[in-house]
Amino acid sequence: MGALAGLVVGVLYASFVIPRSQGAFTHQTVLAVVALLGSGAVGLISGFLAGPLLTVDPFLWLERTIDTVSAGELAGGVVGLLVALSVSALVAVILGGLPGGLGLMISVGLAGVLVYVGVGAGMRRRTDVAAWLSRRPDPGPAAAAPAAAIDRDAVDGHAPLAGAPALLDTSVLIDGRITDLARAGFLPARLLIPGFVLEELQRIADAGDPVRRAKGRRGLRVVEGLRASADVACEVVDRDFPGTPEVDARLVRLARALDASVMTTDHNLTSVARIEGVRVLNLNDLALAMRPILAAGETMEVTIVKEGREPHQGVGYLDDGTMVVVENGRGHLEETVRATVTSVLQTPSGRMIFATMPAAPAEASPRPPRTPHPTRAAER
Repeated sequence: MGALAGLVVGVLYASFVIPRSQGAFTHQTVLAVVALLGSGAVGLISGFLAGPLLTVDPFLWLERTIDTVSAGELAGGVVGLLVALSVSALVAVILGGLPGGLGLMISVGLAGVLVYVGVGAGMRRRTDVAAWLSRRPDPGPAAAAPAAAIDRDAVDGHAPLAGAPALLDTSVLIDGRITDLARAGFLPARLLIPGFVLEELQRIADAGDPVRRAKGRRGLRVVEGLRASADVACEVVDRDFPGTPEVDARLVRLARALDASVMTTDHNLTSVARIEGVRVLNLNDLALAMRPILAAGETMEVTIVKEGREPHQGVGYLDDGTMVVVENGRGHLEETVRATVTSVLQTPSGRMIFATMPAAPAEASPRPPRTPHPTRAAER
């Protein structure tokens, strides 16, 4: 296509120049034909070489750009482009009367600058553009509080959780707790599983290591359960980014493109996604927030699973993994006991709770045997 266009342009150019040349091609039909063919050949070669740069490459660049930007950024860029073109048209009308084509050159140059600035500003201020496009008349003071909440979400650059889909990564599928959350109704109504996440799960399920193989198969079972669940809508997204090899980076790019949140248990992915401005739902953060708050003097039930370091101590664990050291619990292994909290210690690796329970009669310290007085023993 580029070669054909170049050939046509070359022939038309020669057809325009040759008749207007004074003396060079007068009565020189052969020379004129050679010049016409030469111009067409030059146009053909130039079009063949420059065709992809002018036709295919711009469309490929546009497609890659659309895949990487979010819907909000795309809408903001389109609004900025329309505003820039409107201003450029007004400037062209005003400067059109300048002599020597000066007005046209100024208008074209100014249009290029305004389009660049307008698209960039629209993409950066996408939240303001979205708020302006969705602006409605003030319904009155009764709706002031909900409107303020919506504005805060817009300022943060995140869609409300109720309406935004959630992308699931490999770690949260292997973890398995998402199934219970879906059954309890604490998840967004729409869950998305990228195709490259399923491929990674399949590779883990086919691994030679038995532990990794078991994790991969558990993740695939969780996917099957979510797809069959009536509590949430779970679907597979086949969109991919071949130029990005890392799964985490592809997941973040997909979340930005779909305006979706990311659900994970991976700390590193959580940090990267938040830096990129993507909402993250980390199940470990949820478990941390849902831990029971215990104070000294409160009673709790815990199952003693092993002996402690000190005499008479037993060790148990809460459902969230918090270690509980129970005084006088050594004699109650594999039993669920009721203990009173004495103190709570916060460590860099988590919490540790110290509790106590009444000592069993068998655990009471035996009294030492009475030794007879020497004089009384002699008298006997």
